[in-house]
Amino acid sequence: MEAASISSRVIASGIETTSRPAFSLPGAFDAVEAVVNGDRALEWARVSGGVQEHWPTIEYVLERATIHANRIYSKGYVGQFLLKNPVVTDNARQTPVRFEKAVLSTNYVSSREFGHWVRDSLVTELHAEAEGVPSVAIAREPWPHEAEFRALTGLDCAYPEHATIDRLVVLDDRGHNDHWRERFRTLRARTRASVATQPGQSAGPLVFLSRGAHASPRDPTNATEIEAALALAGFRSVVPSALSVREVGVALRDAALIVSVEGSNLNHLHFFAPEGVALVCLQDPRRFYAYHKGLMDLYDGRFGFIVGQPDQHAADRYGVDIEALMRTIDLAR
Repeated sequence: MEAASISSRVIASGIETTSRPAFSLPGAFDAVEAVVNGDRALEWARVSGGVQEHWPTIEYVLERATIHANRIYSKGYVGQFLLKNPVVTDNARQTPVRFEKAVLSTNYVSSREFGHWVRDSLVTELHAEAEGVPSVAIAREPWPHEAEFRALTGLDCAYPEHATIDRLVVLDDRGHNDHWRERFRTLRARTRASVATQPGQSAGPLVFLSRGAHASPRDPTNATEIEAALALAGFRSVVPSALSVREVGVALRDAALIVSVEGSNLNHLHFFAPEGVALVCLQDPRRFYAYHKGLMDLYDGRFGFIVGQPDQHAADRYGVDIEALMRTIDLAR
């Protein structure tokens, strides 16, 4: 990016913060066999609390950039983005759309994962909105809940298959510095305000946030038994994939304690649950991931976890001890 840009500058400094530890049963992290990003020390630092470092936000400017399908060209350099949902038509040979200046909404993962789109891309678009500059993104088919999230947040973005941009701003926006935090909180305030007075009944204070039937490889093998035990304890199930975004928002607006499997479904919690909500996150021992704790810290949420055990009868699957889950829930309370 530095080589392709005509200029770069730090628009928000990196910061250090202090976070409280996650809650879990004694020795819970010892059951972790592998982590998603390969950095066990990072995941331990996230859940153990203490001083956390957050990177700066850096603005790069590309001059006379061209977007063509899933690539960006500038100064002889090419950036390619992998897409989970590429467009089904090919209009890239048409006359390109021209922008004098724009901010790129897409990053390397937001074009492939819904969770990164709804966080990273929309937070970036808030920067563009504040600057009075349009947002552009690599063309793809929309995520199932994308149109509704845009309606709730009031954010818009162009998805041209072929475009030329005189000055394209690309942000290295990975750090949760003060600028990022302010935009994330703004985004969360907009979504919560949009459902605050919507008709419908919330799921109440105790919620099991389900990934839905399509997510069985990520779910514990005893998911049915877990859901039944939680129902007996007063939890109500919410399945975001089966609801509209507004219905999800209404369901979660009074939540005080949420149980859920780790995954992109947790983003609904970030945008609609109240301040101070507690989460018990069910973790696969071979793909532990506590990134979401850092987001919950931004609205005084309390992050807890329980690590499952490999299922001897199902390759690459795991189960969760229900009695241990209930004791972890007691810690949350």
